[in-house]
Amino acid sequence: MPTNLACNVQRVKKLLLLPAAALLLTSCTVMDVVGPRANGEIMALAKQASADWVFGDPSREQWREMRKKQSEELKGEARRLCGVDATGNTPASCNVSYGDTDLPATGNADALLEHTVAAADKVPAESADLIVAQAIDALTLSPVDLEPVTETLSDAADTEAARDLLARENAMYYGLGVALAYADSGLRERVGELREASHERTAALARVLGPVEGAADEALVPAAGYDFAEGYAEPANAEEAAQLVSTMQGDLVKQWRYTAAHAESATWREDAIRLAAHAQRT
Repeated sequence: MPTNLACNVQRVKKLLLLPAAALLLTSCTVMDVVGPRANGEIMALAKQASADWVFGDPSREQWREMRKKQSEELKGEARRLCGVDATGNTPASCNVSYGDTDLPATGNADALLEHTVAAADKVPAESADLIVAQAIDALTLSPVDLEPVTETLSDAADTEAARDLLARENAMYYGLGVALAYADSGLRERVGELREASHERTAALARVLGPVEGAADEALVPAAGYDFAEGYAEPANAEEAAQLVSTMQGDLVKQWRYTAAHAESATWREDAIRLAAHAQRT
């Protein structure tokens, strides 16, 4: 028998002797082997969130439930980034399990803030909104300290964003004053709390924006009066005043959350997350 033919016969015999389990491996697709993998930074945050839920302080039920929800959101984001295969399912290569190593629970929103600020530059840009939102929500579980918001901004885009929020805070303060004229006793108390909180944020913004230089910095000082933009209306009674306050506060919180998620520098990202949480908690 020719040598080449003998080799081929031997290969066929060996193939026929392979166990069934080995043959099943041939059913794997190329996508299962070289397909998309779950984003490492997203999964690291998810694993920490899960640890905070599983191993967290039982007395901090609200924190633990929030972290449970956030771990599932992050796993869902990892799957979304992986996409789907031809059958519409997440590829088998996109493993969102946490592995065998357990992490200790942090139980600390400040630690989550630190992790988020570091991870925001590493995750896909489309995922930044989610991880920043989670840090903001975590901080709102406790009073938010704005004393750490002190470092003067140097990035032009961040400076412009801070100026825009300062102008919005000033407009908010004015609008609250208008609502106050029509407020009942309950709303007057609410307006007082919101104005005090807004003043705390404007003071923090003044610190990071640095010294005022000429007329270009007029946004640092509230205008003498404001016109109501589209979607807002000057109130005529207590009910309309309450609606105005609710709308202004909700829109301000949305803008703070957006600004935090789109910060350019790590310093402003951390500060904006604190400021957004402060506004949201009020």
